[in-house]
Amino acid sequence: MTGSANRARVRLSPTTVVIGLAAVAALAGLALWRGGMLDLPGVPAGLTASQAGLADLALLRGRALRLEAPAGHDEGVDPAMALAAEGLAAVRRGEAEQGLEKLCEALSRKPRDLVIGNAYRMAVFHLRRTWLADVTRRETLAKRLPPYLEREPVATLERLRREHPSRETTLQLALAWVDELMLFPALEIQAPASVESVNLLSEVLASDPVYVPALYGRGLNYLHRPARLVWPEARKAAPDAASRDLALCVAIGRRIGGAPPRLVATLALALGDAYAKEGRPGHARSWWQIAQNSSRDSALLESIRRRFAWQDDEMLDRLEAELEGRLLDLEQPLTDLSVMWR
Repeated sequence: MTGSANRARVRLSPTTVVIGLAAVAALAGLALWRGGMLDLPGVPAGLTASQAGLADLALLRGRALRLEAPAGHDEGVDPAMALAAEGLAAVRRGEAEQGLEKLCEALSRKPRDLVIGNAYRMAVFHLRRTWLADVTRRETLAKRLPPYLEREPVATLERLRREHPSRETTLQLALAWVDELMLFPALEIQAPASVESVNLLSEVLASDPVYVPALYGRGLNYLHRPARLVWPEARKAAPDAASRDLALCVAIGRRIGGAPPRLVATLALALGDAYAKEGRPGHARSWWQIAQNSSRDSALLESIRRRFAWQDDEMLDRLEAELEGRLLDLEQPLTDLSVMWR
């Protein structure tokens, strides 16, 4: 058999080539993830899931499911959770004020409960969003909110933080400030709200430096700030502040394990975005590839596909537009902590 015949026999089809390249990319991403080749920081020896705020994610998911089905007074039911479920059901029936009262009471009973706190914050967020939906200039009309929504959830969370100081109550308050800037996106509201959120999260991290929810929240704050604007902070953030926080999140997640695939992909995507914003396109694409390999969520995969189409010289501008659109996605707020357990 001639040499040309041999070459003809081993010619690969385009489909085979694509599949092969995808496999290589997946293996490369896995190797980078496991091998620490993408500048992930070190994690303290002896770190526990509880210290990182990642303990019992399956339990949190179960508690979140209980919110969707009020359990009445069955034996063994957590009274605070049952009350929160009743409140959430009332809100969804259109009994907004009464429902929020029950959610607030449930949170007062268990102020450190992330599931109840998140449910209360998100209920207020969506009620305020609905109230303002037909208003063309949301940033000027906070005073038109009904009394039970005025200054909420910030007012309630400030009270709970004073009465029950903890990393969980401070986290919820910090996220409530981000809720505010999403609902009222004028720059004169966005900037001070973001600064207040970062200050609160930095306070948490000063005593709990490996608390992943606070690291993630602060990293997203830094990531979503417009690259070409100066924010009025007393202490200016470092240029790589976003990637440092998000990389530590990823490193801790690798050490602890057990995170849902969508959470793994969300963290990897955010870290890639941070590197893109900081002018490191190679690192950005590596982490986007890891995100793509980590989840089958269709919306997330579509957002990654858009990113892979960007050229280096347009990456920052395209990313800024993408991040602005994500910040204004009020159907699925960035501050919804359910990404940790759903």
